[in-house]
Order: sequence, then C-alpha cells, then structure tokens
Amino acid sequence: MRTLSDSTDTRAGLPLTEAGLDAARHEVAWTLGDLPFHPGAASRSLWVVFLGAAGVWTHAVLPVDNALDKPDPGHITHLSEIVGMTLEYPLSRGSGEEALVVLRRPAPAAISEADAHVFRVVCEAAAARETAPWRFYVTGPDGARECFRQSVSRRPEVRLA
Repeated sequence: MRTLSDSTDTRAGLPLTEAGLDAARHEVAWTLGDLPFHPGAASRSLWVVFLGAAGVWTHAVLPVDNALDKPDPGHITHLSEIVGMTLEYPLSRGSGEEALVVLRRPAPAAISEADAHVFRVVCEAAAARETAPWRFYVTGPDGARECFRQSVSRRPEVRLA
C-alpha cells in the first residue's frame, strides 16, 4: 500500500497543465486501487473517469461482481455498453479531455486472462462509437497498470503480464 509521501498533489490549480494531467492519470489509478474493499459489496468494478484542463471527474462506477474469473457474459456485455456510452460524452468535445477506464479488483496489478476478457468486451463496445481518447488500467491494492492507450492506427491489444 502506498504512503502519503508517494502521492502527487494534483490540486495545484486549474486549468491542469500537461504535467498536471500526467500526474492526475497516475494518481487516479493508484487512488482507486488503494480504496478499501467492503464486505458484501462488489469487489470488482469498472470506473470511467475523465481528465482535462478543468480537472478530474467521475462519469460512472459500475459494479461487476465478487469474483476474479471471467464475469457473466451477458452482464459484462451490458456494463461495457454503458462504459462505451459514457466514453462518448466528455465535458466539452475537442478541448483535450480524455478518459480512464479502470478495472478495480482485489488482485495484483498483473493482468489476468479475466482482465483481458473484460478489456476486449469494453473495446468492442467502444469500437462503434465516437469516443474521447481513453486508456484502460487494471488496479488493485498493490498498484495500477496501464494496459492500453487508444490508438487510431491499430486495433487495441492487451499485454498480458
């Protein structure tokens, strides 16, 4: 678990500069991984967080389940469609906003086959939409790992650890 000295202060002021956005990307993913997992609540969730000069704001938090294996196909497809829809709506188009899609779960930041499956379903849902630029992270108590950065030139691929 991180200590306070590991944190970067992203509240330095608005509008966020490019350096502030870089710090915010890192901070959001790590902070989500540090949140406690409450008994009885879904331990695995998908978060859609937007970043831009105006700051950081959460668009959606979607509970997935309490497992670490492949989620129910119908459920994850439905949740991914919601993620895809939220990626279409930045605060103001064309002003540099980007999204982070974060798969939060109580597991190491290494990417599992189940994580790769969730990533592929999210990519399928986003592929047919005009979305803001986005990145996909997996995060847990031991850290965060960026798995994907939107690229126009090729189809997204997940890198397995």
